[in-house]
Amino acid sequence: MRRSAGFTLIELMITVIVLSIVVTIAVPSFISLLQSNQLTGQVNQLVGALNAARTEAIKMNQHVVLCHSTDGKSCSAPSANGWQGWLIGLAPPRPQTGIVANSVMASGYRLSDKLILHTGNSISATNSEIRFSPQGLIRTTAGAPLNGVVRICLTGAKNNNARDVVIRSGGHIAINSQTSAACTAP
Repeated sequence: MRRSAGFTLIELMITVIVLSIVVTIAVPSFISLLQSNQLTGQVNQLVGALNAARTEAIKMNQHVVLCHSTDGKSCSAPSANGWQGWLIGLAPPRPQTGIVANSVMASGYRLSDKLILHTGNSISATNSEIRFSPQGLIRTTAGAPLNGVVRICLTGAKNNNARDVVIRSGGHIAINSQTSAACTAP
């Protein structure tokens, strides 16, 4: 007698059980990987913008400002929900804030509604501006050294869901990992 080729019911059930175990283990890890990459992407975009603003200030030998923007055209005060985006442009003479008209060099935006960008008090107190001098130093609108923090937080993630972008007046930028359940300002 000739036996027909194929799978038995028991072989099929074992395959389904093994597959369900693999999916149960893999899906949470994959979601965590996606969330981590989303947070890292936003941090990298902001750090790149800070470095670009500093580079332009040195290259052009002028003051350049990175400021909050909701429309991608002008500087504005952030809402209680944090920064929506930012602009890089030439800084007006002190004590004016914002950017010089038609001087926008670059802009950035929040990559997802699940991401929250809050600034510490030192940046909030300067109209949410980070001003770079022609020497690459970070200053307030009044010309004083500016040391501050921008916290980027991913809502819905449980652990290691925030990054603090630490900005020092000498131009140094560092990134610290945090866990912030409420995604509060630093």
